[in-house]
Amino acid sequence: MTQTNGTGTAPAAPIRVVLRASDAFLERATGAYLQSSSGVNIVPQHGLPDADVSVMLLHSLNDDWLRVLRQDAAARAGGAPVPVVVMADRVNERQLTLAVEYGLTSLLYRSSSSLEQLLDATIEASSGRSRIPDELVGHLIAELGHQQRQQTLAQLSRSGGLAVREVEVLRMLSEGMNTLEISEKMSYSERTIKGIIHDTLKQLNCKNRTQAVARAVRTGIL
Repeated sequence: MTQTNGTGTAPAAPIRVVLRASDAFLERATGAYLQSSSGVNIVPQHGLPDADVSVMLLHSLNDDWLRVLRQDAAARAGGAPVPVVVMADRVNERQLTLAVEYGLTSLLYRSSSSLEQLLDATIEASSGRSRIPDELVGHLIAELGHQQRQQTLAQLSRSGGLAVREVEVLRMLSEGMNTLEISEKMSYSERTIKGIIHDTLKQLNCKNRTQAVARAVRTGIL
Protein backbone atom coordinates (compact mmCIF):
# COMPACT_ATOMS: atom_id res chain seq x y z
CA MET A 1 0.00 0.00 0.00
CA THR A 2 1.42 3.40 -0.97
CA GLN A 3 1.64 5.90 1.88
CA THR A 4 0.35 9.39 1.14
CA ASN A 5 1.13 12.73 2.76
CA GLY A 6 -1.31 15.08 4.43
CA THR A 7 -2.41 16.55 1.09
CA GLY A 8 -3.65 13.15 -0.08
CA THR A 9 -1.01 12.67 -2.77
CA ALA A 10 2.34 10.91 -2.99
CA PRO A 11 5.23 11.71 -5.31
CA ALA A 12 5.93 9.42 -8.24
CA ALA A 13 9.46 8.73 -7.01
CA PRO A 14 11.08 9.15 -3.56
CA ILE A 15 12.31 12.67 -2.86
CA ARG A 16 16.01 12.78 -2.00
CA VAL A 17 16.30 14.76 1.23
CA VAL A 18 19.37 15.95 3.11
CA LEU A 19 18.43 16.34 6.79
CA ARG A 20 20.36 18.31 9.40
CA ALA A 21 19.43 19.41 12.91
CA SER A 22 20.73 21.39 15.88
CA ASP A 23 21.10 18.17 17.88
CA ALA A 24 21.67 14.53 16.95
CA PHE A 25 18.61 13.11 18.74
CA LEU A 26 16.25 15.45 16.92
CA GLU A 27 17.89 14.56 13.62
CA ARG A 28 17.57 10.80 14.21
CA ALA A 29 13.95 10.97 15.35
CA THR A 30 12.83 13.21 12.51
CA GLY A 31 14.84 11.25 9.97
CA ALA A 32 13.15 8.03 11.05
CA TYR A 33 9.73 9.61 10.62
CA LEU A 34 10.47 11.07 7.18
CA GLN A 35 12.17 7.88 6.03
CA SER A 36 9.07 5.89 7.00
CA SER A 37 7.22 7.70 4.23
CA SER A 38 7.43 6.00 0.84
CA GLY A 39 7.79 9.50 -0.62
CA VAL A 40 11.09 10.39 1.06
CA ASN A 41 14.61 8.99 0.91
CA ILE A 42 17.13 10.48 3.37
CA VAL A 43 20.54 10.87 1.70
CA PRO A 44 23.95 11.76 3.22
CA GLN A 45 25.01 15.38 3.42
CA HIS A 46 27.63 14.91 0.69
CA GLY A 47 24.74 14.14 -1.66
CA LEU A 48 23.38 17.67 -1.30
CA PRO A 49 24.25 18.87 -4.84
CA ASP A 50 21.96 16.16 -6.25
CA ALA A 51 19.30 16.30 -3.53
CA ASP A 52 15.73 17.45 -4.17
CA VAL A 53 15.20 19.18 -0.81
CA SER A 54 17.31 20.25 2.17
CA VAL A 55 15.55 20.08 5.56
CA MET A 56 16.90 21.82 8.66
CA LEU A 57 15.58 21.48 12.21
CA LEU A 58 16.95 24.33 14.29
CA HIS A 59 16.61 26.11 17.60
CA SER A 60 17.43 29.36 15.82
CA LEU A 61 18.29 30.30 12.24
CA ASN A 62 21.45 32.06 13.41
CA ASP A 63 24.47 33.33 11.51
CA ASP A 64 26.21 29.94 11.72
CA TRP A 65 23.33 28.20 9.99
CA LEU A 66 23.04 31.02 7.46
CA ARG A 67 26.68 30.36 6.65
CA VAL A 68 25.80 26.70 6.05
CA LEU A 69 22.99 27.75 3.71
CA ARG A 70 25.36 30.01 1.80
CA GLN A 71 27.89 27.20 1.43
CA ASP A 72 25.13 24.83 0.29
CA ALA A 73 24.04 27.30 -2.38
CA ALA A 74 27.62 27.70 -3.58
CA ALA A 75 27.98 23.91 -3.86
CA ARG A 76 25.48 23.92 -6.70
CA ALA A 77 28.17 25.44 -8.95
CA GLY A 78 26.06 28.24 -10.38
CA GLY A 79 22.78 26.32 -10.46
CA ALA A 80 19.68 27.20 -8.47
CA PRO A 81 19.99 26.39 -4.74
CA VAL A 82 18.38 23.20 -3.45
CA PRO A 83 14.94 24.10 -2.02
CA VAL A 84 15.30 24.46 1.75
CA VAL A 85 12.67 23.70 4.38
CA VAL A 86 13.47 25.05 7.84
CA MET A 87 11.65 24.17 11.05
CA ALA A 88 12.90 26.51 13.78
CA ASP A 89 11.97 27.86 17.19
CA ARG A 90 12.69 31.43 16.12
CA VAL A 91 13.84 33.54 13.19
CA ASN A 92 14.02 37.29 12.60
CA GLU A 93 13.28 39.23 9.42
CA ARG A 94 16.92 39.78 8.46
CA GLN A 95 17.68 36.07 8.82
CA LEU A 96 14.60 35.20 6.77
CA THR A 97 15.59 37.54 3.94
CA LEU A 98 19.11 36.14 3.75
CA ALA A 99 17.87 32.55 3.96
CA VAL A 100 15.51 33.13 1.02
CA GLU A 101 18.49 34.28 -1.04
CA TYR A 102 20.17 30.96 -0.26
CA GLY A 103 17.20 28.80 -1.21
CA LEU A 104 14.75 28.87 1.71
CA THR A 105 11.37 27.77 0.39
CA SER A 106 9.37 27.02 3.52
CA LEU A 107 9.58 28.02 7.17
CA LEU A 108 7.70 26.27 9.96
CA TYR A 109 7.72 27.11 13.66
CA ARG A 110 8.52 24.06 15.81
CA SER A 111 6.07 25.13 18.51
CA SER A 112 3.09 25.06 16.17
CA SER A 113 4.03 22.50 13.49
CA SER A 114 3.88 18.72 13.45
CA LEU A 115 6.15 16.20 11.74
CA GLU A 116 3.29 15.50 9.34
CA GLN A 117 3.28 19.18 8.34
CA LEU A 118 7.05 19.02 7.91
CA LEU A 119 6.63 16.05 5.59
CA ASP A 120 3.97 17.90 3.59
CA ALA A 121 6.17 21.00 3.33
CA THR A 122 9.10 18.86 2.16
CA ILE A 123 7.07 17.23 -0.60
CA GLU A 124 5.62 20.60 -1.61
CA ALA A 125 9.10 22.15 -1.74
CA SER A 126 10.23 19.49 -4.21
CA SER A 127 7.52 20.69 -6.60
CA GLY A 128 8.19 24.41 -6.16
CA ARG A 129 5.57 25.27 -3.53
CA SER A 130 6.30 27.11 -0.30
CA ARG A 131 5.01 27.75 3.20
CA ILE A 132 5.84 30.99 5.03
CA PRO A 133 4.09 32.20 8.23
CA ASP A 134 1.56 34.93 7.48
CA GLU A 135 3.27 37.47 9.73
CA LEU A 136 6.48 37.18 7.68
CA VAL A 137 4.92 37.27 4.21
CA GLY A 138 4.46 41.05 4.36
CA HIS A 139 8.14 41.51 5.11
CA LEU A 140 9.15 39.46 2.08
CA ILE A 141 6.78 41.40 -0.17
CA ALA A 142 8.32 44.65 1.07
CA GLU A 143 11.79 43.29 0.33
CA LEU A 144 10.78 42.71 -3.29
CA GLY A 145 10.21 46.43 -3.58
CA HIS A 146 13.85 47.03 -2.59
CA GLN A 147 15.30 44.87 -5.37
CA GLN A 148 15.81 47.70 -7.83
CA ARG A 149 17.43 49.79 -5.12
CA GLN A 150 19.76 46.94 -4.20
CA GLN A 151 20.72 46.47 -7.85
CA THR A 152 21.59 50.18 -7.97
CA LEU A 153 23.71 49.81 -4.84
CA ALA A 154 25.55 46.88 -6.42
CA GLN A 155 26.29 48.93 -9.54
CA LEU A 156 27.54 51.84 -7.44
CA SER A 157 29.73 49.60 -5.34
CA ARG A 158 31.37 48.10 -8.43
CA SER A 159 32.05 51.52 -9.94
CA GLY A 160 33.40 52.93 -6.67
CA GLY A 161 35.38 49.92 -5.55
CA LEU A 162 33.36 49.61 -2.34
CA ALA A 163 31.30 46.75 -0.93
CA VAL A 164 27.51 47.09 -1.14
CA ARG A 165 27.17 47.51 2.62
CA GLU A 166 29.83 50.25 2.58
CA VAL A 167 27.83 52.19 -0.02
CA GLU A 168 24.69 51.64 2.05
CA VAL A 169 26.38 53.01 5.18
CA LEU A 170 27.69 56.02 3.24
CA ARG A 171 24.20 56.73 1.96
CA MET A 172 22.74 56.67 5.47
CA LEU A 173 25.56 58.89 6.76
CA SER A 174 24.71 61.36 4.00
CA GLU A 175 21.13 61.36 5.30
CA GLY A 176 22.37 62.43 8.76
CA MET A 177 22.00 59.09 10.53
CA ASN A 178 24.40 58.22 13.37
CA THR A 179 26.10 54.86 13.96
CA LEU A 180 23.41 53.65 16.38
CA GLU A 181 20.60 54.46 13.93
CA ILE A 182 22.51 52.77 11.10
CA SER A 183 23.18 49.66 13.20
CA GLU A 184 19.47 49.36 14.02
CA LYS A 185 18.52 49.87 10.37
CA MET A 186 20.97 47.25 9.07
CA SER A 187 20.61 44.82 12.01
CA TYR A 188 24.35 44.95 12.70
CA SER A 189 26.09 45.81 15.97
CA GLU A 190 27.22 49.40 16.41
CA ARG A 191 30.79 48.10 16.59
CA THR A 192 30.39 46.49 13.17
CA ILE A 193 29.07 49.74 11.68
CA LYS A 194 32.02 51.66 13.10
CA GLY A 195 34.33 49.07 11.52
CA ILE A 196 32.61 49.48 8.14
CA ILE A 197 33.00 53.26 8.38
CA HIS A 198 36.68 52.91 9.28
CA ASP A 199 37.29 50.62 6.29
CA THR A 200 35.39 52.98 3.99
CA LEU A 201 37.40 56.02 5.11
CA LYS A 202 40.59 54.08 4.45
CA GLN A 203 39.35 52.95 1.04
CA LEU A 204 38.44 56.51 0.03
CA ASN A 205 41.56 57.98 1.66
CA CYS A 206 39.47 60.35 3.79
CA LYS A 207 40.09 61.58 7.31
CA ASN A 208 36.49 61.80 8.48
CA ARG A 209 32.91 60.89 7.59
CA THR A 210 32.08 64.29 6.13
CA GLN A 211 34.98 64.05 3.68
CA ALA A 212 33.95 60.51 2.75
CA VAL A 213 30.37 61.50 1.98
CA ALA A 214 31.54 64.53 -0.04
CA ARG A 215 33.97 62.42 -2.06
CA ALA A 216 31.32 59.76 -2.66
CA VAL A 217 28.98 62.42 -4.04
CA ARG A 218 31.69 63.96 -6.26
CA THR A 219 32.78 60.63 -7.69
CA GLY A 220 29.25 59.37 -8.33
CA ILE A 221 29.20 56.67 -5.67
CA LEU A 222 26.21 58.43 -4.12
